[in-house]
Amino acid sequence: MNYIDSPQIAPTFQSNSRAEDGQLDCSRWSGLCEGVLIPLGSLFAVFLLMLGVMLITT
Repeated sequence: MNYIDSPQIAPTFQSNSRAEDGQLDCSRWSGLCEGVLIPLGSLFAVFLLMLGVMLITT
């Protein structure tokens, strides 16, 4: 395999899919998952955590 030095590549985002995997059929779903659903899920988890803290302290 030929590897390119990393300064030549300008990465735009980090993904779990690799170049060796080839073109995925569900790349649109994967992009939606990484770009929208995971951040929204994280915000919802933080919201639930803060709600739980508020309910415990009152």
